[in-house]
Amino acid sequence: MPIANNIRAIAGSSTRLLPIVALAVWLTTKPASADATVNWQSTTDQLARQVLDRSNVISDFTNLISEHFKSSTRIDLDNLRVTINNDSVPHINPDTTEIILPYSYLTHAIKSHAELEETKEAALDRALDTIEYTLYHLAGHLIVANNSAESDDAAEAISSWIMIRGFSNGGEQWFNNVEAFGRASQLLDGPLQDYWHEHSLYKSRQNKINCWILGSAPEQYENLLKPVLKPEERKAQCVNEWQMLDSQMQTELQAELKAQSTLTGN
Repeated sequence: MPIANNIRAIAGSSTRLLPIVALAVWLTTKPASADATVNWQSTTDQLARQVLDRSNVISDFTNLISEHFKSSTRIDLDNLRVTINNDSVPHINPDTTEIILPYSYLTHAIKSHAELEETKEAALDRALDTIEYTLYHLAGHLIVANNSAESDDAAEAISSWIMIRGFSNGGEQWFNNVEAFGRASQLLDGPLQDYWHEHSLYKSRQNKINCWILGSAPEQYENLLKPVLKPEERKAQCVNEWQMLDSQMQTELQAELKAQSTLTGN
């Protein structure tokens, strides 16, 4: 059975501009790693480039891919590239093992979250969370070689597993990413071609991902995910659902994971 079908089976059970000073709050430098690379194409949107370039969102992603993944007969992950350019929407190119993120996607995300947040700093924070969710989500689509909304279940499973497994606080960060992207999905006054509209993350899908987060470390995320904790049976169910996802991912991605990767095992 194709990986997308296997994963889908488990996945199923404001418009104001921000000033430069607000964006500068998030400028911290961290280099990308050797295998997965970033391709910064020229742009007139120098502010968006500066924020994305110096944010740790993209470098953390490329570092994680380089540390844990390798090429297989299915996908050339050794040469995975994140291209930041002036395209209209985020997408993938399976032929070149490439994830494409437009500079304007950050700007648009900031404008959208400015409608929802009380401060400019919070809007920028949520916008970067939206970028991070999209980046990992696109990685999931790339692995299944399909960027359609129909493959979202598979992409959600892969991206959730990578983030939760990949970082010590991965569940908490993924919770923030999912919340930010989910809130953008509910904005109905923007263009319907917005990536977060075409790949909408509705509450039921958020709850599914939150259940994986809770199940991965109930004691660590118990206070974070109170809505998931109502009955004690739900908590036990989330542990079971995470274990099923974890086992499935380790099996399905075995050929792409390095032998020394800490994403494998208990």
